[in-house]
Amino acid sequence: MIEELKSGIVCKSARETAELAERIAKACPQAVIALVGDLGAGKTTFAKGLARGLGITASVKSPSYNVCLTYSENGANFVHIDAYRLKSSDDYENLLIDELVPEPRLICVEWPQIIADALPDDTIWIEISSPNHEEPDTRLLKLVAR
Repeated sequence: MIEELKSGIVCKSARETAELAERIAKACPQAVIALVGDLGAGKTTFAKGLARGLGITASVKSPSYNVCLTYSENGANFVHIDAYRLKSSDDYENLLIDELVPEPRLICVEWPQIIADALPDDTIWIEISSPNHEEPDTRLLKLVAR
């Protein structure tokens, strides 16, 4: 699944974006996924799909105000972080994810550029963009190197 993202995958709707994320979560239930994209690109939609792929049935919300939200269900742990308001990698470390959320866990980070130094080397970086302004729901998801 991740290999396919190297050349990019086009999703024509929010539903397709979430379904792609579900498949990725099933393939990588223990990972850190960094989502890069403009405001409204579909990062939270993707995160909701990741949670669903892990079997999380709770309503996944944007962590914009909380910075970090965790969900545990059916033996799976999902951590959803919005790093936009974090100032440094130290702020990420202070979330104490390793201490508070048991493995296996899938961590999804929106706006990861701010805390890139704190993320593991094997973090999966995915860029979400809108390649066609005539089709506003179309998204291109592509693996990017860090």
